[in-house]
Amino acid sequence: MRNVDAAGLGIGDDHPPRIMGVLNVSEESPYDPSVYDDPGEAAEYVDEELIGEGADIVDVGLESANKDLEVLSAEQELERLDTAVETLESTAGDAVWSIETRYHEVADEALSRGFDMVNDICGFADPEMPRVCREHDAAVSKMASPPDLERPGAIEDVDEIYEALSRNGFTDKTILDPAFGGWSEAKTHADDRETFHRLREFRGYGRPLLVSINRKSFLKTIAGRTTEEALPVSLAATAMAVERGAHVIRTHDVAETSDAALVGAEFTRDRARTGRAGT
Repeated sequence: MRNVDAAGLGIGDDHPPRIMGVLNVSEESPYDPSVYDDPGEAAEYVDEELIGEGADIVDVGLESANKDLEVLSAEQELERLDTAVETLESTAGDAVWSIETRYHEVADEALSRGFDMVNDICGFADPEMPRVCREHDAAVSKMASPPDLERPGAIEDVDEIYEALSRNGFTDKTILDPAFGGWSEAKTHADDRETFHRLREFRGYGRPLLVSINRKSFLKTIAGRTTEEALPVSLAATAMAVERGAHVIRTHDVAETSDAALVGAEFTRDRARTGRAGT
């Protein structure tokens, strides 16, 4: 398993599970507790609720990836980048800063202005994204997606996730995300559950895995919970995900998720294969 160095933060089998906390500067994002348009208030949230509670990485979203909303252009995302950069510059705590985007222009500008890594929700559908990340020597999370900048995560057959993760190749610092959630109308809760069941398969590329399962519907419906009630099922799944090989957990609930990830790590099987007994 390749380990990734994300601005000095080690990610992979040789390191503890890492927690990615979420900040949105997109007014249309659905989860209100993480949404801020004032850099000062956003920085306070990051210091207290994310870094203060144990986040290793702060992932900043410039737009909602909700499939029912209009996709912003690179130019529109760039207009929101100032708020993200001002937040970064106003934050006292220490963390790796990730920019969530699908556009290489936005990634290039963000990395030039202080961000450390990229969370590409369209999985290199922009073929220039790997080049930009290499030039900045930046880690990049690559989500399984079609080769379409308007359809992040919309892989509608679980058997196609592995192929989608390899589309347009990898950088030396690529982290893989198999894409949980309702990214398309055709993707069902059963599909997400099958993806979770098969999570270990996606370690086959020998690269770290990121999962974003916090309060997702495929977990909520198991226990009949609303989003507000879904923290317990998210934590149960977090421990299982880490035990199955996940290295980064993206979440809105940092402190609780960190504890669940540590439980998963404690009971993770030895992943080193040294050959069959007696050989």
